[in-house]
Amino acid sequence: MFLPPATRPAVVSCPIQSRRAVREVLDSLAQHPEAGTPVLHWFSGSLRDLDRAIAMGCWFSVGPAMLRSERGRALAVLMPRDRVLTESDGPFARINGQSVVPWQVEDAVESLAVCWGTTVQETAEIIRANLRNLAATTRPQDLGTDQGN
Repeated sequence: MFLPPATRPAVVSCPIQSRRAVREVLDSLAQHPEAGTPVLHWFSGSLRDLDRAIAMGCWFSVGPAMLRSERGRALAVLMPRDRVLTESDGPFARINGQSVVPWQVEDAVESLAVCWGTTVQETAEIIRANLRNLAATTRPQDLGTDQGN
């Protein structure tokens, strides 16, 4: 049984790459609920896998290259808006043969706005709120920093 987000240890995981191994990653996460809040990077699993990841409390990070594909946009529409973060995935991701750069994360926000039927400003506010909410579950000692606590 996966712990509900409110009862999880306050640790934020690095984004988890699950390409071609979604079921195995989700199985492993289910076996280690103490590992923190999973953030699935560029999720490309099946709809069944997405439903399972959502039920497990996973978060999702999406970038401009992912959202250029019809499948990526279809998955983004189904992800809980309050558990989506944006990323560039550069320099590894490429668009039109060019490496994606960090400031192109704005393209992801614009694409999400279209997917969600919201304005770019509303979408950006949702993403910022999501980041604040996720960061609020992180204690400095869990990140290896000592802030006098």
